Amino acid sequence: MTGDWLLIDDSPEEAASFATGLSKDDALKIAPMGAQEAAVAINAGNFSPSGVLMDVDLSNEKGSQQSGPGMAQDIRVAQQKRAVPGFPIVRFSLRDKVLENIGHDSSSDDIFDLKIEKDGLSTPEAQSAAQAKLIGVRQLYDALIDEGAGLLQILGLAEDQWCQWGSTAFQSDFDFGDRVHLKAGPLVRMLIHPGLLIDEDMLAVRLGVDLHNSKGWKTLAGELEPYTYRGVSSECFPRWWARGIEDWWQEKVVADVPLAGFTIAQRMEHLTAIVTDLVPLQMPKGSLGDRPWRYCLLSKEAQQQLVPIDPARAVKVKPRSNMPPWLDPLYAALGVALQNREDPRLDKEDLKRLQIYLREA
Repeated sequence: MTGDWLLIDDSPEEAASFATGLSKDDALKIAPMGAQEAAVAINAGNFSPSGVLMDVDLSNEKGSQQSGPGMAQDIRVAQQKRAVPGFPIVRFSLRDKVLENIGHDSSSDDIFDLKIEKDGLSTPEAQSAAQAKLIGVRQLYDALIDEGAGLLQILGLAEDQWCQWGSTAFQSDFDFGDRVHLKAGPLVRMLIHPGLLIDEDMLAVRLGVDLHNSKGWKTLAGELEPYTYRGVSSECFPRWWARGIEDWWQEKVVADVPLAGFTIAQRMEHLTAIVTDLVPLQMPKGSLGDRPWRYCLLSKEAQQQLVPIDPARAVKVKPRSNMPPWLDPLYAALGVALQNREDPRLDKEDLKRLQIYLREA
């Protein structure tokens, strides 16, 4: 299914510019649409795009009575009633507009499949990454709608592999949904957020390798090829099975100690016996510890920057809404947490504990 996506926005010229910039030949066609026109089509049941990019603030359009999240909710209700077909909805707005209109309110989070910030599209690489996400999410919807694929077929796994690398809690979340968008929701979250699957940046962090300065990285990635995600939209979302990487470490490298238990220097000692030309990861200033395993949520939110953290030396972050157990817990680097100590999501006891540790170290 390759029909047009719609970009619903209250600024026609800006919407047209973004729609043109993000369109990609026949693979991704995006057309701008005003909020009132979209509302009329939704209410009439005459609304079947391949997907929707939704601005959060629609107040600049004369006569518009809805917010972006409100209209997105109307679409989801219509999909639940089967009045309109299933398709992805992506929050597409400026970061400041999100903070102004939504802030830390998590009530609209589950309405959207993806969240893309307009001001994060300033480079060709960023635009290409956004295009891949949109195409990949649509492929997931197509697999659910056109092919009626089951979970293992979508994930490209045999049942025994799913038993090793998967999650019964994820299976329950997938099976619980009785509409396409409900089944697509956990699949998209699994691809976007570290948990069962990890991307290349997180893979390098867990191996303790400097991804961008290691000439031997492609060789190492080749060693891990059996643990790559081969399911629907794998070309758009290059991922590895997190537990598969841990299996590889214990089977091929060190049998008696989990990967997470090693320092960067120890990980490199074992890896360079297999692959040469690897450069060790350097922990950034303000990120304590030497056993990197996750990333700093606050840095990712504010600067789209991946700052590796050692969970034992980082501050726990409370999620804005309930997180399923098959997603990784959230953390912030101590230095970043101290700069944002008023953020209500930070675990204050954790912050106090690490400050004491820092003074005594």
